[in-house]
Amino acid sequence: MRTRIFTLFSGLFLAVFAAFPALADQTDPRLDSLFEELRVGDAIRAEENVARIIEIWADSQSDTVDLLYQRAELSANNGAFDLSIALLDHIIGLAPNFAQSYALRGTVRLTQEDGAGAIEDFSRALELEPRHFLVRVTLAEILLAGGSKREAYEMFQKALEWNPHDENARDRARYLRREIDGQEI
Repeated sequence: MRTRIFTLFSGLFLAVFAAFPALADQTDPRLDSLFEELRVGDAIRAEENVARIIEIWADSQSDTVDLLYQRAELSANNGAFDLSIALLDHIIGLAPNFAQSYALRGTVRLTQEDGAGAIEDFSRALELEPRHFLVRVTLAEILLAGGSKREAYEMFQKALEWNPHDENARDRARYLRREIDGQEI
């Protein structure tokens, strides 16, 4: 069961990252206005804003790192997980503050059933980019798979603070709220 959950969510995470090209990193000042619009704006522009945010996160502002990152993504998407990890290790050595490299390495580690390594990488990604709603949703699913319903609910809620238009996260949070309400606190 746990293997199937890791595979499902790591596959979804990889698919989301692969769908968007690179443009700038988590320190880009454009992110603030995009997040504000995502948080208070309507659902019509939400998908576009999410796409722009992911594009901005995916650019390290280094041609070398960007090329290595693209190769790591491609390797992961083609099932060459060891190569992807090796490339991501190198990227992290070159650009230790590039949050997206930790997010992708965490996803690859999750695919390889290295839950502890994945959580470590996701935690580092959140240290660098606390608004990373994709990482938060993935961590919520890991927590839920481990039976930590309350912590999973809280992580979904934190993801929804930054992207309130994520229907899956909203549905999962509602489900968990009902589950938690039925338990003693």
